[in-house]
Amino acid sequence: MSEEQKEAKPKKRMTATQAAASIGSLVKEFITDAIRARAERKQKLAYTFIVCHHEEIFRSMDVIPIWTENFAGVCGAKRDAERFLQRAESLGLSRSLCTYALCGIGFDQWREELGQMPPDSPWGGQPKPDFMISSGQILCDPRSKWYQASQQFMPDVPIYNIDLPYPLFQRDRDHREVWGYYHKYIVKQLRGLVAFLEEQTQKKMDYDRLRELVDLSDRTWNLIDETYSLRKAVPCPMGTGDAMNTMVPINFMMATQKAYDFFVNLKKELEEKIAKGEGEVQEERYRLMWGGGLPAWFALTDFNYFNSKGASFPAETTYRMVAPLNEMDIPETKDPIEHLAWRWLGYWTFWYDKAKKRQGSEPDVERLINWIEEYKIDGIVMHEAFSCRTWHVGLIWQLHQLAKIYKPIPDYSIGRDGKKNRVYRELPSLILESDIIDITSYSEVDTKNKIDAFIATLESNRLNKVA
Repeated sequence: MSEEQKEAKPKKRMTATQAAASIGSLVKEFITDAIRARAERKQKLAYTFIVCHHEEIFRSMDVIPIWTENFAGVCGAKRDAERFLQRAESLGLSRSLCTYALCGIGFDQWREELGQMPPDSPWGGQPKPDFMISSGQILCDPRSKWYQASQQFMPDVPIYNIDLPYPLFQRDRDHREVWGYYHKYIVKQLRGLVAFLEEQTQKKMDYDRLRELVDLSDRTWNLIDETYSLRKAVPCPMGTGDAMNTMVPINFMMATQKAYDFFVNLKKELEEKIAKGEGEVQEERYRLMWGGGLPAWFALTDFNYFNSKGASFPAETTYRMVAPLNEMDIPETKDPIEHLAWRWLGYWTFWYDKAKKRQGSEPDVERLINWIEEYKIDGIVMHEAFSCRTWHVGLIWQLHQLAKIYKPIPDYSIGRDGKKNRVYRELPSLILESDIIDITSYSEVDTKNKIDAFIATLESNRLNKVA
């Protein structure tokens, strides 16, 4: 395939909620807003990553974030990533690297070579930034190297790296013993970011505005938790397929009134659907959890295939990047920078105490167990994206740990003596395999065959289940 060619357009995924259906226009809006700002040169633009916890700082200083992972995801969803991946490969980069990064690097190289957007760029393309903010988290290696690679084509664009670590889980140690150290370190990192932005924008931080935006984000966090908790209802009013859209305000629009209003409307919509007894799947037979892994953005219609089999997805661990603030055991402070640091630490350690109460558990596994029980889950689906090693490592291990410590399905077997013996069977699981945006990794036939076999197991469990 030449780099000018595109894949065939994907089938449109059917959404269960009006809110999810509106997300495309929101994403297109903040992409086109960035392009307009580049042309007008009235605001600074910054390349940045998802889950960097600095949206309030950016918005307080009128810096427009350009979400490079999001744009790569848009290219994948539109099945228009291949030409940019090939561009990156022509530069000597391996297809086995993060395909988000490869897509972004290929796009940047092509844009800078042409002096304009590549032809037919999705939703107008991704404008050149004024600076790039990378984040060396214990999460994802491209967060430190991606922008360095792109800087080869934009030598005039500076990079600032912030480090946002979190205390690693240790069963024999209370994370609060080291919270103070981590908090001071993260506060210093965030203040360094403020100083960098002040230098780049030639503006001083307005801390009153920052405080207002932090408060808006806090209220939005709590509202999101309340809204997503409504999905415990049977039938489930909104599934993971829709949540892969509603994650946009969570991860790319935080600290805006538009994000808060979005979840006000989504909460109202879900409450109305529950009152009417309407679900993502009206004849709901199986309740599944998306237990980990980024989705294949070019194959979101797979969720519709699950739905056609009577399977709903009330919960997912992916992109639910909030936790109820009123349940976080974090100190109070009037300093918005200090609060951002505490909120970061509170989110990443939210499941630590619960995990210590269950023998053999671990925070990510404990979260699975809690949501299995709260959302009445019958099976778990995970997606192993071959090019995203850091985010996906450990998913199979989590399933193994879950099988060791948690067997929620009671059943009876007939022994040799003819008596019924009570046994507990493992929760069925399915691991899908492809990539986030590289469609050459995907087989629709194989995927549907795996789903069919998984559904057959769920149906067998359903028929044999003993109340």
